[in-house]
Amino acid sequence: MLPSIKSNPGTIMPKWASPYRQLKNVAKAFLLLSAATLSANAANILSNGDFETQSHFSGGAAILGDGSYIGVIAGQLPGWTIEAGHAVTIHNIGAYPLISGTYSVNIDGEGYNGRNANFYQDFLSAVGSSYLLEFDWSTWRPGSNIGLDVTVTDTVTSSLLYRFNYTGNGTFGVTHQAASFLGSGNSLRLRVQESPNSGTNDNRFMVDNFSVVQTTVPDASSTLGLALVAVGGLVLAGRRSRN
Repeated sequence: MLPSIKSNPGTIMPKWASPYRQLKNVAKAFLLLSAATLSANAANILSNGDFETQSHFSGGAAILGDGSYIGVIAGQLPGWTIEAGHAVTIHNIGAYPLISGTYSVNIDGEGYNGRNANFYQDFLSAVGSSYLLEFDWSTWRPGSNIGLDVTVTDTVTSSLLYRFNYTGNGTFGVTHQAASFLGSGNSLRLRVQESPNSGTNDNRFMVDNFSVVQTTVPDASSTLGLALVAVGGLVLAGRRSRN
């Protein structure tokens, strides 16, 4: 409850005691907070979604290429987790295709251990918030019954929130993929893999530029409205106490 303030003749009421000013300041604070939150959330939630951070081209990679590619395993792809027993092929500027920048991923994983790439990154989500997933992909060589599979799942409930799977045998250039999904309040997992997989050095799919951006804050207007109602109630209570 707001403190009761009794004024004597000639006494100037302090500015903070004005109910209108309190209401106005609270509304302003909420609007500023919402604007700041939306601005902050415009950034990519993922780490190294464009694969431009690499640390093994100078040595230490599981599979050493010819200077234009390497194959990395668990612990060797910054920001991402590679499943045990799998590898991820990284193309550098040189003899092999790139989507953009200096590095792109070839998801055949060189057929390491008779398997193809399978890697993921976890990120936090807010209940009811909308998220935008974007990435680029392309084919390199023809192939049949080989799939590019990109999913977003809830790590707690295992619910599938998004899936993209392409198994066609055509060859074409870079395609930009974009889709929205809702946050659950749990940690979510973005997984990229070849599925169905060939288990060989098939050179079928390239991927790059993964991005997840929070596009809406849940019930921001409702939260502001409830706050204003609460402040209004306090103001009325304060008036009654002075009467």
